[in-house]
Amino acid sequence: MKKVKKIDASPAVAELKPRRKPAQDRAKQTVDLVLQAAASEIERSGLDKLTTKRIAAAAGLSVGGLYEYFPNKEAVVYALADQWLSRVRGAIDEVHPRHGGNRDVFAYLNDQFLLVAKLYEGSPGLGALIQMMSAMPSLNALAAQHDELVTVNVASALLHYAPNADKARVSAASRCIGMFCHGVLCAALVQKTASAELLFAPLRVSLIAMTAPLLMESAGK
Repeated sequence: MKKVKKIDASPAVAELKPRRKPAQDRAKQTVDLVLQAAASEIERSGLDKLTTKRIAAAAGLSVGGLYEYFPNKEAVVYALADQWLSRVRGAIDEVHPRHGGNRDVFAYLNDQFLLVAKLYEGSPGLGALIQMMSAMPSLNALAAQHDELVTVNVASALLHYAPNADKARVSAASRCIGMFCHGVLCAALVQKTASAELLFAPLRVSLIAMTAPLLMESAGK
């Protein structure tokens, strides 16, 4: 039986880029308003019913006004995902030891987790957006790039605490930390499958279990 080649019907990333980047504060506020409106519409009615007309109405703009910045609704969703992922990376970097703060590695991981948790808990439409990141190739690529950046950031922080640890093990632990935290935050704060505190407790134990061997390895060299 001949294998059927899967056709990628999603827009190319180039087609999802904003028509123009806002330079003035008023334009930036307009774009933020559009993204907030899109998130609220996704939360209210889901992605299936999302249209540029509904986004524009929720943002208090004409459809033409929205098109000044975004060519289609997919571009709005892409920008919304990009904005949220950027905020997550910002929260992760906020407690990086290079910024000071005198945290030990476990306080670093805990504070980072709590900062990111606020973004999972306070983002309308996030559940649908995360599902879309898996289904839409362009968003999947955006999420994959985000994961790599997070892994590099966390690995550099862990090497601050365990400078002599094997770099491959540090990278693997950093990747697992990102995966574990994302999974638990989705389950606890987006899908709400169980009490957040009940899920957070074993996660914290897992974070310690992943980082303690790196500290011991580094200290032993």
